[in-house]
Parts: sequence; structure tokens; C-alpha cells
Amino acid sequence: MKEKLQDGKVLMGTMVMAFDSPDIMRMIANAGLDWAFLDTESADPDPARLGTMLGYAQMAGLPAVVRIPEICKTEVGRVLDLGAAGIICPDVRSAAEARELVRLARYYPEGERGVALDRPHTRYSVSGAADKMRYMEAANRKLMLVCQIESLPGLENLDEIAAVPGIDGLLIGPNDLTQAMGIFGQTEHPDFLAAVRRIIRAAETHGKYVGMSCGSAAACVPWAEMGVRFFQVGTDVALYTGALRAMRRQWQERFDV
Repeated sequence: MKEKLQDGKVLMGTMVMAFDSPDIMRMIANAGLDWAFLDTESADPDPARLGTMLGYAQMAGLPAVVRIPEICKTEVGRVLDLGAAGIICPDVRSAAEARELVRLARYYPEGERGVALDRPHTRYSVSGAADKMRYMEAANRKLMLVCQIESLPGLENLDEIAAVPGIDGLLIGPNDLTQAMGIFGQTEHPDFLAAVRRIIRAAETHGKYVGMSCGSAAACVPWAEMGVRFFQVGTDVALYTGALRAMRRQWQERFDV
């Protein structure tokens, strides 16, 4: 995922929050999307099921980034050892929180991630000290760590959060951020637009990438023109129910009298 961003590509992904079938990872990959967003903040997935989904994502060559419910050793270590390509941390409000995420998620010398290499994230393929060192160096290089900015404290401490070494991106959460600003859902409001510009400016200053959650591909265009570089477009629930409703409307037009 980071390599594509470094090459200047604008990335499209989608969120999986309800459909825990491993095959959905292959469907997303076969549809040509760049990444998958697995949400464990708003759900409580079975670890074995999550591990299977991440394994399918690995086999499909699809970077799967997991949003964890909180920054703690158990949550961070679990999803990375299961094979997540990165972590999204919700509602980061301070540089201290961002530094703790880096500490737990990155191997020495960038962090203090526990060394457990006979796990799914290595595909059980590393052996010997030199091989393990090469793997850990590559893992640090490829890992995508993203802080979600969705609160007023997050905005206030934006520059300090963006400056933390080891953080790769900032993800704008429009729903929570507009709610915190007292303008829920008003993504064209001048205050929200100003906040987005601040986030993009801070990211550019510190060499980070900015992401955004959007409901459709068309909605991404103006944000991309502003400098947003990776997008979560829709969710499994929204896309599936939207397709069903569209199908029902077509049915009614033909058969309902």
C-alpha cells in the first residue's frame, strides 16, 4: 500500500464491517481495489475468523488494514501477527497516543513490537537470525500506520500528531469530525473544508498521506483534487443494501402496478 502511495497513485479501498466471509477479500481484490479496511472498532470479530480473512487477503495480494478499538499491546500485536498490512487507530487525540501506536507496532529500532515470527504474518516462512532480521526490517518498511482525526482535540494537536516518526497517514472521519464541530454531515461547510485543508497541510509538511471516508467514487474527486491520497469508499453493508434497493426499484418499475 505504501509503495503505491509513494509512486503517486490515488488508492481506493472499501470497508468490511459485517460480512466476515473470507471470500470477500478475494472479491475485493478481483474487483481491482487497492486495499481493504477491516473494522474491529465497531464490531467484535472472532480472532480465528479475522485471521482467516487476513490470510485470504495475503493470498490475493490485497493489503488489508485493520481498525483497532484502542491502542494496547493485545490489539496491536494480535492484528499484526494475524497478517494485517497496517493499522488504523480511531480518534487519535495526542502525539503521545501516536507514539504509543508506533512503539507497539514497529520492531526495533523504530519500536518495541514483540518478536513472534512463527505466525501467519510471516506465512511461517522465516528461519535463522539473518532471515528474521531481514523480515523485521521489511515489515517496518511496509507497515502502514494511520491515525484517524475525528475530534476537536485531534485537530488542536494535529501538527504534533503528524510529526510523530513512524506514523504514515492521517485518515479523516467525516461523520465524527463534523459531529464534533457541531455541523454533522455538512462536508461542504466552510469550517469542515478548512479543517480538511489543515489536515492536508500538516500531512504534507511532515511527509504523511491523507485518507478520507466517502460514500461513492464520485464523492472522492474533489477531495483528491485537494490532496487526499487514499480513500475508503462505502462499506459492505451500504454497498449491498444499496444494490438490493436499486434492484427492488427496477422490479417495481416493471412488475408493481
